[in-house]
Amino acid sequence: MNVDRTHSMTTPRFFAKSTSIFLLGAAASLAVLGAPTSALAEDQPGGADQPATLPSGQKPEGVLPLPGAPAASQPVHEGAAPPPAPPTTAEDGATGDPPSVMQIGIQRLPGSAYPESETRGIRYGSLSLTFHGLQWPYMPTQGGPRFVLGVSGWGWVDTSYEKFAPWGDNPKIDASRIRYWVQQARLVTRFTPTYSLGSGWFVQGQAEFVATEDQTIQRGQTGGADTDDLWLRIGQWNKWDFQIGRYEGWEVFHLGMGLDLNTFERSGAYGQGDVYNPTFYGLTDNQYRPSGAIGNVAFHYYPLRYLRFELLSGLGSVGAYPAYSFRPVAIFDIGWLKLKAGTEYQKLTAQQVNDPGKETRKGVGGAIQFVFAPYVEFGFNAAQGTDWSVQSNGSFNEKGSFTRTSYGGFLNVTNGSLKYPLVFGVGSVYTEYEDQFLRNDKVNQYWQLQNFIAVQYVAFQQLYIKLVGGYARAHFDTADPELTYDDEMYSVRLRLALYF
Repeated sequence: MNVDRTHSMTTPRFFAKSTSIFLLGAAASLAVLGAPTSALAEDQPGGADQPATLPSGQKPEGVLPLPGAPAASQPVHEGAAPPPAPPTTAEDGATGDPPSVMQIGIQRLPGSAYPESETRGIRYGSLSLTFHGLQWPYMPTQGGPRFVLGVSGWGWVDTSYEKFAPWGDNPKIDASRIRYWVQQARLVTRFTPTYSLGSGWFVQGQAEFVATEDQTIQRGQTGGADTDDLWLRIGQWNKWDFQIGRYEGWEVFHLGMGLDLNTFERSGAYGQGDVYNPTFYGLTDNQYRPSGAIGNVAFHYYPLRYLRFELLSGLGSVGAYPAYSFRPVAIFDIGWLKLKAGTEYQKLTAQQVNDPGKETRKGVGGAIQFVFAPYVEFGFNAAQGTDWSVQSNGSFNEKGSFTRTSYGGFLNVTNGSLKYPLVFGVGSVYTEYEDQFLRNDKVNQYWQLQNFIAVQYVAFQQLYIKLVGGYARAHFDTADPELTYDDEMYSVRLRLALYF
């Protein structure tokens, strides 16, 4: 028994009725304050050095059983039947709860909830913050059926500087000659209720509540949502599951330690006077959490320890456009080598029955990643997608129809120290757009090259301190020769992040 991390008590029947509410509140407080540190993840933190399961008979850290569960001094064995529910009397007027729901706990997610059947990546590197399609949080039955409310999350504060330096013939580029400072912050608190049954079956939900520093942004803006994840799923651990709600699809195109979501270097050299934003494409039309009245449905299949499949689909409306999508992804992962590939299809149609307007998006992409723990990880990505648009009058939308191609890579290196961990990262992504708008036998073409260099130090294995320098150059080659120009962007960003 670990008395420092797990607190429990056995209460007589007559005392349980008058104190159950008090004990539940105390349990939640002690679990959050007294539970050990769990390891990390970007958007989904997890620990690289924790086992995926606990030894037989060992209780997960931080679990607080309610009155009626076995006392901490009593042995709890894997698969042992829970204690019987207390008998009821005629005055109660109700039957007792089934034994399984008596094992209830609130816990800060322990290391065992962050699966690592194979090495995810070097310690504190960007690949270790990605679960590569594994079921997360991993909360299987320990000592019989039980219900646990897991608590976790992460927060970051960015202080950033950005400067644009365009040149060329576009008369609007003066609007892009800007420089400014900005501070952004975001904190996500994650609640994961899990009912874990026998034979590996489980029912799980998750909600991520968001706090943002900038109170002027609207809910629909990037980073302005008040809820990230909101989903339910059912299945068997390490075999299969069915998931529905709001969440992200499996990642294929990995960017490394820079180009983080909602940052300057992610947008690149796209200023206020630029005609188009050649944002990178990485099989990403249907990867990120959907906005609007649309949700995801996915089936995940785990036939082998090193092979995983996701069939993701979306159904609903994007703005005023009914939409549906499909995104199958496969991951082959043997630790030191990871192969990822997928394709996607999305179709948006006009809301009015007689309106022929529609938009069709297709794409394919893949990645190869290497992890030579504990010092080096690197990878290469490539993806291409097309977007075809028909206007409400039935005519082909040339400017709104284009082909996108992106490829790039990343490299992370660490000193391997557990006491003073330093991680260095570099990365680059090249993206090219070509639309179908013709003028003088020439189409509009845009390309962008985004580069970054990053250094990260982790204090007390808790506080991530990361400095990122970014440089991007975008070239806008339009059908109008007078609007051909280039833009450059320089940025520096300091991020403080906490994972819990």
